[in-house]
Amino acid sequence: MNPPAWPPPVRRRLWLMRHGSVAYFGPGSTTSFGDAVLTDQGCHQADAAREFLSSRSIDLVITSGLPRAMQTASRVRPGQQATTDTRWREIEPGQWPAAAASGLNDKLQLTHALKTLGPGLTRDSQFMGGETFGSLEDRVGAALKSLLEDTSWTEALLVAHSVALRCTLARCLGGNLDTICRIEQDAGCLNLVEFDPAGWPLVRLVNHTPPDAVKSSMRMSSLEELLAQALKHGSA
Repeated sequence: MNPPAWPPPVRRRLWLMRHGSVAYFGPGSTTSFGDAVLTDQGCHQADAAREFLSSRSIDLVITSGLPRAMQTASRVRPGQQATTDTRWREIEPGQWPAAAASGLNDKLQLTHALKTLGPGLTRDSQFMGGETFGSLEDRVGAALKSLLEDTSWTEALLVAHSVALRCTLARCLGGNLDTICRIEQDAGCLNLVEFDPAGWPLVRLVNHTPPDAVKSSMRMSSLEELLAQALKHGSA
């Protein structure tokens, strides 16, 4: 008599996407970190993600509620209503944008800024003098818990932000806050995490960029690109 077939666990799929490129400094930029919108490049990245995910049956779309995330989601899943959970918003800097750029020409301050994502982070560490990483960790963890408690979806898309997504991936990988600086999240990237019925994560894909899968045009980290923009326009 043959033993009963082993039933593999049924996992739900969660796509984690960083919004497309925005201009924080210079022409087309805004005075508010939260009000930034997609550039033409950011729209192209979102459209490429739409094509990449076109065969997927996505039951639920969630965004942080910030314009750049909502704009990305509307291009990736046109016609599909997105829900908002502001706990997925990006970690909040203390000064933005002009004040964040001032002083970066000082080598010591630039070195400090380059380490704002670690290594050496604690829960009390602040992002550019603003929100603590402990606060980010708590709200993102609570948002993920709420999402997994929602049994209405089988495959979902979350459009959020670089550090918030790094924090989520670090949690899924069993890492600590210093794992954040070891994970890159390029603009418009996609990650895929599956969750079994007990909520145990299986990370299948990290930082995939549909327009440039081999990263041929990406030589700096996201933080380095941000600081390079600040230096360029802060000294203009």
